[in-house]
Amino acid sequence: MKTFLTLFASAALTLSAAAHADTPPTSLIEGFDDVGALSGWTLNGSSAESWFQGNTGIFNAYAGGAASYIASNFDTAAANGAIDNWLITPEFTLSGTTQLTFYTRGSSAEGFGDTLHVAFGTGTAPAGFSDVLLTIGGGTAYPDGWTQYTATVTGTGTGRFGFHYTGSYDTSNYIGIDSVAIAAVPEPSTWLMLGLGLAGVGFAARRNRRAAAGAGLALAALGMSSGALAADTAQEVTQSSAVKESGMVVVRDAESGQLRAPTPAEYRKLVPQAAAAREANLARGVSKAPQVVVNKHGARSLNVEHKAVYSVLTRNADGSVTEACVTGEDAANALIDNQRTAQAKDKHYEAQ
Repeated sequence: MKTFLTLFASAALTLSAAAHADTPPTSLIEGFDDVGALSGWTLNGSSAESWFQGNTGIFNAYAGGAASYIASNFDTAAANGAIDNWLITPEFTLSGTTQLTFYTRGSSAEGFGDTLHVAFGTGTAPAGFSDVLLTIGGGTAYPDGWTQYTATVTGTGTGRFGFHYTGSYDTSNYIGIDSVAIAAVPEPSTWLMLGLGLAGVGFAARRNRRAAAGAGLALAALGMSSGALAADTAQEVTQSSAVKESGMVVVRDAESGQLRAPTPAEYRKLVPQAAAAREANLARGVSKAPQVVVNKHGARSLNVEHKAVYSVLTRNADGSVTEACVTGEDAANALIDNQRTAQAKDKHYEAQ
C-alpha cells in the first residue's frame, strides 16, 4: 500500500455515524500496487488488456514499488487502428466541490505523441462521460516526467472520474498514471475561518523499495458544531480552558449570538501561547496570514508555512505503524531522510 500526504483541519472534522452503509465514499486514494486486484474500477478499451501493471523497463512509478502504477500503450489497439481505452474510478459522493489529483507521464520517445482526457460522469459506460475537464498531450507534448494534475467538479449526488487514453496505433506510444486521490474541498468561507487552526499534515514513510510515498492531496470535508471550540460570549474569552490551542478558534458574538472569528485581543486571551508565537513570527517577518490561491485548473490551496504540524507515519516490518509529530516541513523531511537511512542500514545488516 502507498501512503500519501494528507492535510486535515484539526478538531474540525465531522463524521456522521448515521451514514448509510451503501452510500459511496466522498474520498478515494489509489496507488495501483496491484492493477489486477483493483476494486470498483472499470477498465475497458481497444483490447482485453487495455490497462496493465506498469513496466519498469520503460520507467518506474512516481511513488511506492517500481511497478506500482497503471499503464496503457499503442499496442492495445489493432495495427493501424485507434486507441479508445477508458479507466473509470469507483463511484463517489459529491457534497459541494470535489477535487481529483493524480500524476502521469509518457515515455519521451521522439516522433510519438499521446493524449489523455480526464472527464466526469456517471455509470461505467464511456457514453456517460461527456464532461471533459482537462486534456493532457494531444496538440502539445505529453510530459516525459511524472507531473501532477488536478481537476474539480461541483455539485451533489454521485459520480465518477474517467481517464480516456486515445490516439492512433501509428503515432501513440506509452503512458502511466499514478497516485490518484479524490476528496471534498472546503468552501472559501470555511478556509477563511481556519486562520491558524490548521494542523495535522501527515507525511508517511514506507518500508519497501522506496521509503517515502508520493504526495497526494486529500482534503477532508469540514464541519463544526455551533458550540464547539467557542466561548459562550465575547465577554467570556478569558476562560481560555474552554478553547483548545489546536483547531479552529471562534467566539460567539454577544450581540448577534453568531459565531465569528475572534479579534486580536480575544485571540490572545483564548490561546495566549499560539498568539504570542504568531506575533513573534510576524515581528521577524517570517509569517503571513494564510492566503487561498486558486490555480488555473480551479483547485484551491492554502499556504500554512511553518505553522503546520506534520505527522510522520512509518509502517514497520511487523505491519504496525508508528507516529512522530514535528513542526515544519523541513523537520518532517529530515525525519523521513533519517528513517530512510535507518531502513537502508537494516537491509544492509540483514544481507550480511
